[in-house]
Amino acid sequence: MNKRRVSERCRAVYSRIRGPVIPLLVAAAVISAPLAPAEAAAGGNLYIVQGLPGQSLDISVDGRAVATKVPAAKLLGPIGVSAGQRTITAKKDGKVVIERQVTVGSGGSLDVVIHQPASPGGAPVITSYNNKLTAVPADKAAVRVAHTAAVGPADIRVNGQVLFANVANGESLDVVVPAATYSVEIVPAGAKSPVVLGPLALPVKAGYLTRVFAVGAPSAKTMTVAVGTIKLRPSGTPKPKVVDTGAGPDQTAALAGIALLLLLAAAVTTRKVIRR
Repeated sequence: MNKRRVSERCRAVYSRIRGPVIPLLVAAAVISAPLAPAEAAAGGNLYIVQGLPGQSLDISVDGRAVATKVPAAKLLGPIGVSAGQRTITAKKDGKVVIERQVTVGSGGSLDVVIHQPASPGGAPVITSYNNKLTAVPADKAAVRVAHTAAVGPADIRVNGQVLFANVANGESLDVVVPAATYSVEIVPAGAKSPVVLGPLALPVKAGYLTRVFAVGAPSAKTMTVAVGTIKLRPSGTPKPKVVDTGAGPDQTAALAGIALLLLLAAAVTTRKVIRR
């Protein structure tokens, strides 16, 4: 067989196997390439607390209605939104009660509370709190207590002891505690009485962030709480079921070998077709 005939046969084989083999090589390259890290979430979650006693409000976010006739102490959410500034609007009988902008971080979680200021006769306000979704030990829980009631600075007592002292309207405190049921009450700052709210039995579940919002006005006997929970990731690394060694040189070589075998198989098949 002369060189010209060999060259022509090689070109014929190449033209036949190029079609099926190139996609296989591309697939093998994709498999062997490292995966890019997932992009950060483009949005976040909103939770909205209706903290105005004696009112039913229609709530919207960026002009989109999310709930109607929401009673006091009701917590809405999670509401998925895009990251950035979001407009919260509360209306009663079609009239705007309050409208404010809040900022939601990418992948963030934000509590938005519509409530009275310290003075019961003051105009409603909106206070927002970023939820700390940090992992906690398996037997622990995260707790936030927010003072959003129409009363001056107060002490928050837990199991008879002052845990948070001199908390002003709009302020909140965060703590990690053992999972249990706690007795909680609110009293004026530096005093043991009168009890503004409570005592309340507050169950705190392990592995969750429990948020407690005191709302209402003691002078009008409308004090109550809104409570919400968010599941947290457990801290520590769970025991792996499969040990992942990664895509090291051995694995890359194996994938290249598979691609080569596919190429040879296609060539052999094509050779048989030519002989026939």
